[in-house]
Amino acid sequence: MGSAPSLALGEATMLFATSRLAPPATLNPSGVWFFNWVIPIAGSVFIVLAIADVIRRRRLTWGFLFLFNSLAVYWMETIGDWGQMLFYSPAFAQHHLLEWLPLKTPNDPLFMPFAYAVYWGVHALLVLWLSQWVSARFGWTMLKSMLVLAIPVNYIWDFAVEGTATAMGWWTYDPGIGPVLEWGNGGRITLLWTIGIMCVWPNLIAYWAGKPPIRGLNHFERFCRLDRFTVPRTALHSPGDTESRGGTAVATRQLVLTKQQEFDDYLNYDVAIPRWRFEIMRLGAWFIVFQVTFFVFLIIPLVVLRSVTGADSPYIP
Repeated sequence: MGSAPSLALGEATMLFATSRLAPPATLNPSGVWFFNWVIPIAGSVFIVLAIADVIRRRRLTWGFLFLFNSLAVYWMETIGDWGQMLFYSPAFAQHHLLEWLPLKTPNDPLFMPFAYAVYWGVHALLVLWLSQWVSARFGWTMLKSMLVLAIPVNYIWDFAVEGTATAMGWWTYDPGIGPVLEWGNGGRITLLWTIGIMCVWPNLIAYWAGKPPIRGLNHFERFCRLDRFTVPRTALHSPGDTESRGGTAVATRQLVLTKQQEFDDYLNYDVAIPRWRFEIMRLGAWFIVFQVTFFVFLIIPLVVLRSVTGADSPYIP
């Protein structure tokens, strides 16, 4: 007879404890099922498709490299979230793989690694496509187009994503650094500091990666001196065989290229070392540049500014 009141009291105590540890805006977010199920499943599908494409081509594709390295920098996200005082709703399913970090935000949603794997690649393709269109329209270089588009595109993109998230209670900046916009539910989005800093790294990494399909080595690979292991291709492979009849060359047979041959045929260089070694070196070049630049351009500024200003949060100590 006494078990029901005890259970109700326990639930009330747990709710009270949770409300004290989390901003009120994040206690009852909408669409939790979408983040707990749809994003991990969709992210897993993208990962499997990227791996399958690599297996088919026996080459590391742009899509796989961007996806893998976007996922590989995820471990630093929670450190940056501490610096920008970003708090995720405790309603989401959590993982506990990053508890060893000395600085981190309290909650690590399970969906975030899957979202990270796809998010940065989609953003890169968007800014590269827009920059290419602007370059063709105005005769600008790709770099100039990206510099001009960096602030407006990133503000619109980030405000759409973060504005929706904070308004829905998925996460919030509490209290946040600099001017903030507070929604009716109490969720907050910063208007200068975090959105401003996001105008740098995503565009820089997209420009260095290059717009796929890539014919030559990109900035990552040239920076790591992979050009030492390549030679310029002097003759492009022909897609078909020809023979001469009466002085006129006519096609006799259309070659069906494998996915590997298609990949190699598009390149403007040949590899002078065993190809498996070269592909591993490409992966290493991308990995090094992603890790170092993410830490330097995002994590260090976020952590340093919070430390220098003495900003504090009751939810993210």
